[in-house]
Amino acid sequence: MQVRGLRVALPDGRVLIDGADLTVAPGEVVVLLGGSGAGKSTFARVLFERDELAAAGWGVVAAELDLDRGELGLVPQRGALFDHLDVAGNLDLAIRHASGAADGVTPADWLARVGLDPALARPGTPVTRLSGGQAQRVAVARVLASRRKLLFLDEPSVGLDPHRVRVLARLIREQVSALGLSAIVVTHDVALAAGVADRLYLLSLATRKLEPLFAERWPGALEGPGHAPALRGQWIGELEAALVDHLAEHGDAPPLPGPPPVRSLLRAVGRRLAPLAAPFAVAVTAAARVPRQLVRHPRDFAVVAGRVAVQTLLRPLPFYAIVSTLIGYTVLFVISKVGGAGVRPDALLRQIGGSYVVALAPALSALLFVAASGSATNAWLGAMGLTKQTLALDALGVNRRSYLWAPAWLACALCYLAVAALFALGMIAGGLLVCRSYGVPHAWELLTGDLIDPRPERLRYTVRAAFLIWIYAWGIAADVVAKGGAPKPEADAVTRGMTASVVACTLWVVAWELVTVIVVV
Repeated sequence: MQVRGLRVALPDGRVLIDGADLTVAPGEVVVLLGGSGAGKSTFARVLFERDELAAAGWGVVAAELDLDRGELGLVPQRGALFDHLDVAGNLDLAIRHASGAADGVTPADWLARVGLDPALARPGTPVTRLSGGQAQRVAVARVLASRRKLLFLDEPSVGLDPHRVRVLARLIREQVSALGLSAIVVTHDVALAAGVADRLYLLSLATRKLEPLFAERWPGALEGPGHAPALRGQWIGELEAALVDHLAEHGDAPPLPGPPPVRSLLRAVGRRLAPLAAPFAVAVTAAARVPRQLVRHPRDFAVVAGRVAVQTLLRPLPFYAIVSTLIGYTVLFVISKVGGAGVRPDALLRQIGGSYVVALAPALSALLFVAASGSATNAWLGAMGLTKQTLALDALGVNRRSYLWAPAWLACALCYLAVAALFALGMIAGGLLVCRSYGVPHAWELLTGDLIDPRPERLRYTVRAAFLIWIYAWGIAADVVAKGGAPKPEADAVTRGMTASVVACTLWVVAWELVTVIVVV
């Protein structure tokens, strides 16, 4: 990889990185050190999320940015293991999307290569049971299994004790040598930096450039062979002193001032309209990718769709059954009481029939589905973005639109159709209880007639209900995926995405209810 003259500006114009140069040779481990806010993790985003940065208003320019994304692998902070897959599933996904030949190497083999018990590759071992050190090593094994040639490790020692930091350093050195790789390690952990680095750079808070450290004197990776313990301690002390001195002098330095960003009315309008257009773009993209993903990666499709089905249908199923039955009973009971003196309740029930189900089931089922099921899927997709799981997917060469969006959109839409049907049945069940209390004969036929065999004058209402359920299904699914899959720079963004989706889908339902009522009536 070769980067020359890299400049990164914040959306407000301040300069975070100003003219950074970096070259990584084959077989070399380069370490980037720096304090908080120096732009170390932003450097990773430049390599992996340049389009997302540009869309968010960042300015990213470089005189030269020469790298092959297909050969660039990533270990995000805290590993970012895929929580919907077990340990073996994380590794198997990397193996199946590897940039080189897999050579029959199994997940257990990759675990053994990073010093973990191969038994962790047994089916059903959740990643949530791993310790911090185990999770980091599984993340390293996953990126090694993807057969990338240049590894980018972003703060890989976060949360590890000193012993595990040294274990991780030796692991990185061993695998770089054994597999003929190169690596960039971003860290502020001087023990890890000293243990793995062939070259050291400081991302300066003063100049916002990459400055070499100990360029002529650095002895090389101290966890490699041939370095005495005393030498290791000496160099760690020097490195720590250099970093501490820099932070003491420049630790509070803000990003460099830069020219204000160019304001464009067209761009500003585009950003405002982007959230409105995003669900429709997701629907088109997901619908186009569903057939291909089903054919090429049916197992991946089933895993993601199954996760969404559990969240949106199976877990809240009792809730939908109870609420729909209570609503059906309450609505028909109230209707039976509004006739006034001289109007028999059973005659009124026969007149109403199942029209209350046709009128209310689409809207009520959609609103409840958005609040319960849609929020669950939205939160899961948002958490994947927040914890960098989606970025890890991209770094493995797995397209998130095909792998996540397509099955999540289809599963969410189909689950809503199932919920709408269940909701209608629950309302009918509640109505049957009311009819039984009044001794209405043939209650089932009476309440289902408007659904199964509506009278000619009521057919248009049944058609309206079917149309609404269809348009709610894909619309809600698209909005949930769009807002859940949007970038999540901080934890609050997950909550905001859930709230925004509930509001948008509610307005979607209300608008279609009003429009179709006007058309039908």
